[in-house]
Amino acid sequence: MGLQQSLARAVWSALVLIGFVASMLLPTPGSASHAAESTVIDDDGDMARKADIMHGSQWQQAIAELGEWLSTQNVYSPSEVRRIKMQFNDRVDGMTSYELEYLLDSITAKLKLLETPEARDAKAWLGEYLSAMSDGRRAQELREVPNLLTMNAAQLWQEIQRIDAKRSALRQRQQGVEARQGAMAERAAAGRRATSAASREAAARARAAPSHSPYRAGGGSPPFSDIAPRRASISVGVFGACVSF
Repeated sequence: MGLQQSLARAVWSALVLIGFVASMLLPTPGSASHAAESTVIDDDGDMARKADIMHGSQWQQAIAELGEWLSTQNVYSPSEVRRIKMQFNDRVDGMTSYELEYLLDSITAKLKLLETPEARDAKAWLGEYLSAMSDGRRAQELREVPNLLTMNAAQLWQEIQRIDAKRSALRQRQQGVEARQGAMAERAAAGRRATSAASREAAARARAAPSHSPYRAGGGSPPFSDIAPRRASISVGVFGACVSF
């Protein structure tokens, strides 16, 4: 029961990781104030600046990496990936150039975290866990993902480390269970080997011992001692010698 509870807690922690996609769909708090503090410019000028950002190499690379991650991950279904992309497009369409610039910095920082070994392991582990669920249970787990729209890259990294610590603890506990099971199996095998050796030794002693009747050699009484033993006598008749009891 304790292992199951720990697993449930670890799964919940791992679900936190996939919520980062939602955080990419909106800029984190501060972007709006950043835009408000910027110099007010005309719509045409902002559109031109936004177009420059979207045609820049940094934006193109970030979107390519995000698309690659979405195409290779095993957590979201194809329909969910399409929905995420549609929402992302809608959000970007309504952003100012300053909001888009802030979003680009956020995506770049989070994608770097997703390429760490800890994040890749957490993603693979969570995907394997969710793949064993029914569609209804899987959808329920995904609906319960915490709202991470306010989470920054540093907080995401803390969550990844916490997931990795949970996974390590579960792995160590599982290794302990397997070690105890292995020790029990070895003791059982040793017992079977000892029993088999004792049986072989007993059979060898039985084969080596001489076969004789103990009471015929004076080593004991006949089974029924109230019956007098027969005595043999030899006589000679017309047909020759004969033995009688």
